[in-house]
Order: sequence, then C-alpha cells, then structure tokens
Amino acid sequence: MAGLEFIWHGLEDLEQAVVRAGVQADAAAAANVKVAAATLIRDAQANFQGSHKKGQPHVGGNKPNVVTGNLRRSIMADSMKHYGMGIYSTQVGPTMKYGRRVELGLAPTGAYPYFGPAAAVLRREMAAIATANWARFIKF
Repeated sequence: MAGLEFIWHGLEDLEQAVVRAGVQADAAAAANVKVAAATLIRDAQANFQGSHKKGQPHVGGNKPNVVTGNLRRSIMADSMKHYGMGIYSTQVGPTMKYGRRVELGLAPTGAYPYFGPAAAVLRREMAAIATANWARFIKF
C-alpha cells in the first residue's frame, strides 16, 4: 500500500501569526472596555447641572442638581475582569444608594436621569470606539 508524504513549510510562521493576532485582539478588547467605562463615567458625571443647598428645591431643567456632590463623585467602575481571550468586563455605576432614586424618580422629587442618557450616548459611540481600538492594536 502506497502512502502519501506531506512536507509542511511555514507552520511555525502560521502559528506565530495566529498567536500574535490573538494577543492583539485581546489588547483591543481590553481597550474597548477601558474606554467605554471611562466614557460612561465622564458622561454620567457631566449630566449633573445646577446646584442647591440640601433641603432646597431643584434648580433648572430635567438633569439632577449637585447638592453635596457625593452622588456624582460616586460614579465609578469596578476593576476590570478578564474571562478569556478578548473577553473583559467591568461594572460602572454610582455607589450611593440613592442614585437609583434620582435616576428613576423613586423619590418625591421626581426623576432626574443621568446614567441612562450617558449609556445611550455610549451605545451610539461604541462602534467608533471599537474601530479605533482595532486600528490601534491589530497589525497584520
């Protein structure tokens, strides 16, 4: 019985290219999460408008006011978690318990959304963020 013999050339180069592509894709994914979290924090904090002393009525439009500044300062991200190649996550949000009341209007003062509008803007910007990170990290 006759057999076939194959000689493969360049397999080491192919393996190195695949590993390099994986490292680059992982770096791009990590950058996507970092930029998205920073953007969401910045935009949510920027959604506060006007200020008044504690116990005084709301000033101006439909955005939350700064009273003590605690809620605005509490908007932050947890540490980023890495689950596998190209799979990262973090949670962004306020740590002040009353943040939900302000956002959803569960208090007698009414709803003054700050986080939802920032998340909506991020959803529209995410494709451009990802495209920029892929261009920055993926080199063929």
